[in-house]
Amino acid sequence: MQRRPEFDSLRGVLLVLMTLTHLPTRLNVISNQPFGFVSAAEGFVFLSAFLVGVVHAKKLGTSSPVAMVKSLWSRALKVYGYHVALLCFAFTIIAALGVAARRPAIHNLLGFFHQDPLTALWSSLFLLYCPPLLDILPLYVVLLLLTPAVMLGARKEGWSRVLGLSALIWVWAQVGLKRALYDLLVAIPVLPWPPLSIDLSGAFDLFAWQFLWVLGVWLGVSRATAPEQREPVSRRLLTGALVVSVGFLLVRHQVGIFNVELGAASVLFDKWSLAPLRLVNFLAVALLASWLAPRVFRWLRPRVLEALGQASLPVFAIHVVLCLLSLSLVDENEDPLDYWDEFAVLVATFCSMYFVALRQRLAGRGVGPPSTS
Repeated sequence: MQRRPEFDSLRGVLLVLMTLTHLPTRLNVISNQPFGFVSAAEGFVFLSAFLVGVVHAKKLGTSSPVAMVKSLWSRALKVYGYHVALLCFAFTIIAALGVAARRPAIHNLLGFFHQDPLTALWSSLFLLYCPPLLDILPLYVVLLLLTPAVMLGARKEGWSRVLGLSALIWVWAQVGLKRALYDLLVAIPVLPWPPLSIDLSGAFDLFAWQFLWVLGVWLGVSRATAPEQREPVSRRLLTGALVVSVGFLLVRHQVGIFNVELGAASVLFDKWSLAPLRLVNFLAVALLASWLAPRVFRWLRPRVLEALGQASLPVFAIHVVLCLLSLSLVDENEDPLDYWDEFAVLVATFCSMYFVALRQRLAGRGVGPPSTS
C-alpha cells in the first residue's frame, strides 16, 4: 500500500492536539476534546487499527498466518521498547527532578514509584503499573499482540462473530469487568500480584477500548480486500452524523439551550471506559472526517503535519518526554506558568517533535508503507 498523505496528516493533527492537551499550558483547555466528547486518543487508536487492517489484509488471506503474526508482534515489541525507554526516563531523571525541585505535579504523577520503587519497577515492565502519560503505549502493545487472534478468528468464523464478541466485551466493560477481574486476581494468594490499586493500572480500560480497535481493523481489512465494493456514503448518513456531531459539540461546550449540567449522565460520556454516548459521538465525527479528509488534502497538503504523522511513534515518545520535563516547571504551589514560559515550552516542544520527524525521514524510516501505530 502506498502512503496516503491524508492519513499521515490526520495523525499529525491528532499528535498536535494530544501534545497541547498534555502540556501544562492554558491551551490545554482549548485542545482537550474540542470537537465534542471526543479526544485525540480515540482518533489515534482507531486510525492505527484501520492501518493495521489495511497493511495486513493480504497476509490474512494467505494459507500461512506466520508472516502476519511476525509482523504484528514485531511491531508490538518495538512499541514496548519505546515504552520501556520512557519508563527508564521517568523513573530516573523525572523522579529525581520531582524530589530535588519539590515539584508536586511530578511527585503525584509517580506517587506509587516513590512509595514502592521495586514493585513499581517490575510491575511496570509487565504493564501492570502504568503511570499517567505512560499508559497509552501499553494499550497499543496489548492490542497489537491480540490482533492476530482477531484477524485469524475473522478468517475462520467471519467478522460478524468477531465484532459481536468484541461488542459484548465492551458492554461487559461498562458494568465493571476490569474491576471484577482485578478483585478476582488479588484474591488468589498464590499469585505474586503487586498491591496495586486498579487506578494505577492505567486510565484506559482495555476491555472497552478493544472494541474501537477491532472496529478499526475490520474497516481496514474491508477497505483493502474489497475496495471496488466500497459505496459512497449517503447524504442521509452524512447529515445524521453532522447533526449528532454538532449536537454533542454544543452540549460539550454548553452553548445556548445546550448549556446543561450532565450530572449523573456524565458517566455515559466517560473517556476511560469509552462510554456509549462517547462512542456514538466518535463514530459520527469519524464518518465526517473520512468523507472530508480526502477532499481537504486534495488541495491542501500540510507538510509539517504529514511529517509528524509519518514518524508517529518516535514523535509520540518525544512528546511524552517533553511533557514530563515541562511538569518540572510547575512550582510547589502548582501555579500556572506565565505566558513567556508557556510560549517557550510550546516552541521547544513542537520544534523538537518536528526535528525528530525530519530525522526519521532523512534516515529513511518515514517512507514506505504506513506505520501501524
